[in-house]
Amino acid sequence: MKTLISKKLITTFILSGTVAVSAFGQQTNNVASQKSLKQAYAGKFWIGCADDLRANSDAYQASIKKHYDIVTPENCMKPERIHPTEDKYTFETADALVDWSLKNGIKVWGHTLAWHGQTPQWFFQDKNSTAGTTTPVTQPATDTGTRRRGPGFIEGPLASREVVLERLKQHIMTVAGRYKGRITGWDVFNESIADGGDGTTENLRTYSWYKAVGPEVITMAFKWAHEADPNAQLYYNDYNIEQGAVENKGKHASSMLLLKRLIKEGAPITGVGIQGHWHLNTNLADVEKAIENYASLGLKVSITELDVTATGNNSGAMNVNQGGSISAENFAKQAEVYKKLFEIFNRHADVIDRVTFWGLSDTRSWRRNQQPLLFDGELNAKPAFNAVIEASQKK
Repeated sequence: MKTLISKKLITTFILSGTVAVSAFGQQTNNVASQKSLKQAYAGKFWIGCADDLRANSDAYQASIKKHYDIVTPENCMKPERIHPTEDKYTFETADALVDWSLKNGIKVWGHTLAWHGQTPQWFFQDKNSTAGTTTPVTQPATDTGTRRRGPGFIEGPLASREVVLERLKQHIMTVAGRYKGRITGWDVFNESIADGGDGTTENLRTYSWYKAVGPEVITMAFKWAHEADPNAQLYYNDYNIEQGAVENKGKHASSMLLLKRLIKEGAPITGVGIQGHWHLNTNLADVEKAIENYASLGLKVSITELDVTATGNNSGAMNVNQGGSISAENFAKQAEVYKKLFEIFNRHADVIDRVTFWGLSDTRSWRRNQQPLLFDGELNAKPAFNAVIEASQKK
């Protein structure tokens, strides 16, 4: 059940002198009268949203055109959606998204060419194997990184390394090639680093592409993506990779090892995407240090899937139904976190290319019970919206 705040509570929140809403200005409810996010950050970095642009109301389409420079398809370009079987591609939704966006002067970011999640089994399976002789290749119990992706295993005997690589190459060449010159860039590989490591190794997942091919599959994917579209920006994208940045440990340290290897192996990598699935107690010092560390490698940085939950402390796990009645105080805290984040982004605008919100409104969010975005389901601006606009004015 989605979480709602009563109009009475919102009114109390706005009028109360005990909370810091006044610092962010009056809440604005009409889309047409809101100051544009992309105008506020023009000349600094692009502001983006995630959506598949299917069956949007006129109000949602107006919001997209008003506030965002760039759209990331939330699902329709993921391998299982766009390439469900080896001999079938389903481009209809992706084509419509690209056509509509470009027609309305909005850029498109491709998401994602390769991933362990939402990827069909056929990429990895030996289709000539004998039925009844399957031995599933499962992930270890210590890898908690499946999050919202399903069990993350390969059913049945693996195809040969050469076959798996050829399937991936053809997928990348076909998909990236189809949108050559029309898509600004791609998340080439997504979420390769497992959770729970100590930062002394890359700590790559031990199944999916990494089981079928090995660590070098990431470099090869970048090279194929560049071959398919030489002018596209190419990113590695992951969640929680800012964690441990100040002390150079944990998932951040692993990400630095991975990125250094990709650069050494000649991967044509443009930048790194920090997803930004955050909460009220996110370590902001880690966020800023991670940006600095990635920039030190000569990489651009983007915040690719931004949302900040108004309740709960998970930073990306599915099936966390924290929510219930969210207090006015929590919405004030959410606004303050958003403001501090955008102040950080402003300080590093020279290396940040874009900041993309993962959804259009709280009810269009994968974390809807935690109300993590700038707009509610009616596209009313929350205090967080005003905080983000205010942060744009600070140098």
